[in-house]
Amino acid sequence: MMSKRIDFVKKRRDDGRSLSRSVRKLVALIEPVAHQNGIDIQARLSEASARKSEEKQLLAKRQQESVMPVFVIDHGKPERIGSCVLVCLDSDFFAFTAAHVIRDAASTHFFAPPEGKGGKLLPLPPYTTHLSSQGRDGDLDVGLLVLKERQLGPFHQRVFLARTEIDSNDRPDDRSLESCYFVLGYSASKTQVKVSRTERRIHQQSFHCSTHPVSAAEYLQEQLPQADHILLDFDHNEIKVEGRLVSPPRLQGVSGGGIFQISREQSSAHSWRSLHKIREAYC
Repeated sequence: MMSKRIDFVKKRRDDGRSLSRSVRKLVALIEPVAHQNGIDIQARLSEASARKSEEKQLLAKRQQESVMPVFVIDHGKPERIGSCVLVCLDSDFFAFTAAHVIRDAASTHFFAPPEGKGGKLLPLPPYTTHLSSQGRDGDLDVGLLVLKERQLGPFHQRVFLARTEIDSNDRPDDRSLESCYFVLGYSASKTQVKVSRTERRIHQQSFHCSTHPVSAAEYLQEQLPQADHILLDFDHNEIKVEGRLVSPPRLQGVSGGGIFQISREQSSAHSWRSLHKIREAYC
């Protein structure tokens, strides 16, 4: 007899709202005492929220120099098919992405902007391709482009992650409050990118969010080995920007982007895992 599936997303949503109500009640209890001592609790909370939002924007600006949208030219028009993460290991240059992004492109050349803020689409330098996925259930959807350094051209100005920034040992999930996971990629939603098709120039917005890994019970329910995959909490109904609930863009195009584990103490990225390893994290 098959056990009943647990709606972990709903449970986290309910727990989060319950915690928020408790925090509001606590603030209401403290506010009169704080006011008597000349402390504006609401102002302090607003300042903290604004500071957190600014830190997230700065983090996104930094990481989007290493996470790049990938385009193909279809009948003369640029079409986004995914994202990739740039890495340099022992003087060799790579673009990690999802295997299905490479398969979808077939033999078509890839194009990308040489700057994080966008600009003219240029062809990626010649590359060789290595795929570790065969398309079977349970396979890691990992693709790897080996880029030729001599032909990087303007892509040299991109920030390639170094070995010290890579989680090469595949450390276990960190669910503590000491760190969070920062996801960054590029949605194919029309609201997230403006394309001048004749000039092949784009102005793009990255999709990013902070989150945490789910519990071991959820891995078990999804029948995914925790040693090979990373499942992150993502609730379409609970995305907030500057404290307001918003509807996130569709995640098509984010495939192949990066997951950065951020230490709250150091406020710096010290590892990444490829976004295409997530299963059921964005459902």
